[in-house]
Amino acid sequence: MRFLLSMPALLVVTIAFAASDIPRLNWQERSDWINVKTAVTPAAVGDGVADDTAAIQAALDNPANPKSIYLPAGTYRLTRTLVFNGPSVGNLIVGHGRDTRLVWDGAEGGIMFRSNGIANSRYEGLSWDGAGKAAVGFDHASALRFETEIRHEHEAFRRFREYGLRVGNEQKLASAEILYRNCLFEDCGTALGFLTFNDYDNTVDRCEFRRCGVGIRDNKGNFYARDCHFERSSVCDFILGSEHGSSIRRCTSLGSRRFLEEPFTISTVTVQDCQVQDWTDPEAAVVLNGSPVLMFDCGFRKAGSTVPVIKMGGGQRLLLCNNTVPAGAKLYDAPAGATIYDIPPGKRKPQIRSATQSFLQETATVPTRVLDAKRDFGAKGDGKTDDTAALQRTIDAARAAGKGALAYLPLGAYVITKTLRVTGRDYTVGGAGYRCTLLWRGAPGEPIMTAEGVRNVTLSRLCMGHHDNGPSQHGADLLVTSPANVPCRFKLDEVFGFGMYDKQPDLHGLRFENLPAGSVIEGEHVEGNLRFTNCARATILFRTSYEGTITVEGKQTQREGFLGFQTRLATAARPTLHILDNHSIVMSDFYNEQSDSHLLLEGAPGQPTGTVTIQGPKMHMLTQEPVIDIRDYGGRVYYGQSEFYIEPKQERMVATGTRPVQLILCGNFWYNTQPKLELGPEVALTMIGNRDVPDTGVTPEAMAALASVLDDLRRLGEVDRTL
Repeated sequence: MRFLLSMPALLVVTIAFAASDIPRLNWQERSDWINVKTAVTPAAVGDGVADDTAAIQAALDNPANPKSIYLPAGTYRLTRTLVFNGPSVGNLIVGHGRDTRLVWDGAEGGIMFRSNGIANSRYEGLSWDGAGKAAVGFDHASALRFETEIRHEHEAFRRFREYGLRVGNEQKLASAEILYRNCLFEDCGTALGFLTFNDYDNTVDRCEFRRCGVGIRDNKGNFYARDCHFERSSVCDFILGSEHGSSIRRCTSLGSRRFLEEPFTISTVTVQDCQVQDWTDPEAAVVLNGSPVLMFDCGFRKAGSTVPVIKMGGGQRLLLCNNTVPAGAKLYDAPAGATIYDIPPGKRKPQIRSATQSFLQETATVPTRVLDAKRDFGAKGDGKTDDTAALQRTIDAARAAGKGALAYLPLGAYVITKTLRVTGRDYTVGGAGYRCTLLWRGAPGEPIMTAEGVRNVTLSRLCMGHHDNGPSQHGADLLVTSPANVPCRFKLDEVFGFGMYDKQPDLHGLRFENLPAGSVIEGEHVEGNLRFTNCARATILFRTSYEGTITVEGKQTQREGFLGFQTRLATAARPTLHILDNHSIVMSDFYNEQSDSHLLLEGAPGQPTGTVTIQGPKMHMLTQEPVIDIRDYGGRVYYGQSEFYIEPKQERMVATGTRPVQLILCGNFWYNTQPKLELGPEVALTMIGNRDVPDTGVTPEAMAALASVLDDLRRLGEVDRTL
């Protein structure tokens, strides 16, 4: 943006405001970080002149497994591909954000970095510059192990001819469940690409894409983009060939050729609350190719445009609500064979008002003080020594310091014999990642850690109760609670608990009990069983969570609270979601694969009616158990925008009991499957906008219920943005 200011003596001054960038991260160096300037030979210089390739590769080749590699502020000149070889889990590569630059000065068409079998790891605060010569910035191309639960945060990818970040090229083992948070992509051929099967569950959150050919290209995987901004994509912001369902929520686009294009896809798409302005393609801003699409609360603005915004083929199922188009233009021109469904407006309003809105965060909080459990309090982390007292002293010191202090656990395995207690406010208890583990050796049935009545406290980068740590006789991995009338506020970020592949939802996991009104729980990145007991008055949001079973139970005389999930994966669970006592939940991107059973919903007469709103990119099970099992649950159950994928061939929907329930199956794709309905007379069934399954029960009452479903999804977005 530029402003011209009139000055005395006819002097005209031009003031240029720089575009936003990723944050500066002024870390205090940790005791277990490998500093590329001081801890390797040869040492990196970081002056932009010296060749630092060998130094950084030496850090990557360090025999420590896992390891944390630190690139202090500087400009690191690279002339060869850096390769991070696994198989390995729980690593960290960290820099100072915009002040840690890696610049390519190698061969034309080179690749800067390859991840080869690195899982459960994090890349943070790195600015990658291809200098217009490199083809690819960061390549997830594993030949050594399945890469899962990876995180890219506060990274920039600039001037790459082909891809800023590429997943799946010449893939032998997949890379999936990757979170891209607050990343910037500029002047790349394709900013972010998912190229082949099994590159699934990619979450793109609060990222920015400027002057790329394609923003996000998805050939065979699937993704969930939310709160992202695109400017001047010369080809398209999104190109979808997804194998499973994808979603685009609260995204903005300014001056791109097209917003969305489906050259081929078999699965569903949700487009929610997006603003698109001044696209340059004369044909359309959105091109669809047959998969069921739900689009609501989207605005399209282009002066003088009279052509339809959406171009589609025959057979398209398109569900629409509350979308706006330029004056004199139409939203769509439906060809023969297409079916359009108009959903009434709901009570809640969209969040995004302008296509110029950006979501990239230029600042980020780092700890003000680091209190090290090993260095400062004598913990060993050797898997043998009882570290309970040392860790409790570390936590207590951070609580006393407050003001953003960090109780830090370096890499290690810490034996715990008594429950660690987290209380107080304004600090973080954090470790070094997936291989920073708490090993319970105390009395059976006790929790490893409790957080009681905390305010503005974060638990981060710890593994507790996970099956990789071996058998344990503890109770909860973590128990979060608060006294009556004392609201708590607690965040979990990269916390790994028990539940992955275990099919034992009642054994261990992360538990939340008796949270009073006003309490707020945020899950930024969490793995494991989650159980909520008597929490109906709290506001609970899990943005990205993986594996295990969600269980919701307990009294709910008042329902001013909220329970919502965005990205959620369940694999080999039994069940994936268990709702008791007629509770409510909203889930926008719930991916299920290879589970024994999926949704179990239970209620009883006299309990308040509930609402279950679930969008699921994939539903796949290996048994004939019900996909949806309703047992006297009363209220509304919505399951939409999912792909019922291959197994089982007959997808059982079962409802028993006496309470009235409205079941809505909407905008799904039945891939080589068919519904098998075993519903009692208390069920009002609506099937609408599904591919390969005919409509039924499409009444005015059902359309009004769909409006309330969209209000649930709107509220999920409101809670996310508010928190």
